[in-house]
Amino acid sequence: MSDFYSGSKTTTVTVTDPNLIRELQRYREENAQLMVKFNELSEQIERQRISSYEDLQRVDQRAAETLVKLASTTKAYELGGRTFGFFGLTSTGKSTMINKLIGFDLAETGVGETTKEIQPYDGQGYRLFDIPGRNDDISYFSMEYIAFWKGLTGRLVLITATIKEMTKVFRLLEAINLRYDIVVNKFDLVPIEERQQFKDQIHKEIRECDLQGVDHVWYVSAINPKQFPHWLVMVDSLTTQPENVSDDFDPIEYVVYE
Repeated sequence: MSDFYSGSKTTTVTVTDPNLIRELQRYREENAQLMVKFNELSEQIERQRISSYEDLQRVDQRAAETLVKLASTTKAYELGGRTFGFFGLTSTGKSTMINKLIGFDLAETGVGETTKEIQPYDGQGYRLFDIPGRNDDISYFSMEYIAFWKGLTGRLVLITATIKEMTKVFRLLEAINLRYDIVVNKFDLVPIEERQQFKDQIHKEIRECDLQGVDHVWYVSAINPKQFPHWLVMVDSLTTQPENVSDDFDPIEYVVYE
C-alpha cells in the first residue's frame, strides 16, 4: 500500500495496485530533489489556505508560475499500454461508467463517494483508472499526481449539469499543458425537448471559460449506454488514436474541439 503525497500532508488517496506502487516507488527514488521542491511549494500554498489553481493564480502569481515550471520538468509515469483516468466530483457516475466499459460490476457504486483509492480496471485493449472525487484540487499540486496525469493516454472529466463543476481541474490541466475529454454523463435525465438547449449551454460555457484543452465532448448515459450514439464513439476512442476516431455517424452531434 502507498499514498500520493501533497506537501506536508498525506492525501487520503491510497494506491494498492502492485504495478502502480512499484512505479510510484521507483519514481520517488529517481526524482527526490524535484519532490522536495514540490513539497516546499505545497507547504507554502497550504499556509495561504489556497484550495485551487484558480485561487493560486489570484493570490500568488509567482507560486502559480513555479508550479507550472515544476510540472513542465516532471516526467510522466510509465503506466504502459493505453491508459485512461476518469475524474469527476462525487456521484457523477465514474464507477458506473467504468463498469459498463469493462463489462463487469467491479467498481463499487452507490450514493456518495465510493472510490477511496486510485483503482485500475482492465478493459479490452486499455486500462481505466477510477480517481476519487475531490471538491478541491490542492492535493493535485504534487509531483505524483502530475506525473500520473502526464502518464495517462487520455483524461476523461465527468460532469452532469455544468462545466463549472470541474472548472478548477480544467484550469490546472491546461496550465500544465494536458488535454482532456469532457464526458457529460446522465444525459438521459435531461428531457428530450431540452437536450439541444442543454448542449448549447455546455458549449457556451466552454467558450466563456475559454477552455483550450478540450479534445471531445461526449453526451452519454452510463446507465443506458445504447440510448446515445456518442457512447460507441467514446468507446472506440479508447482503443483508437484520436485522429482516427470516426465522426461519420452524426457530424452535427459529434463535437471535436481543435
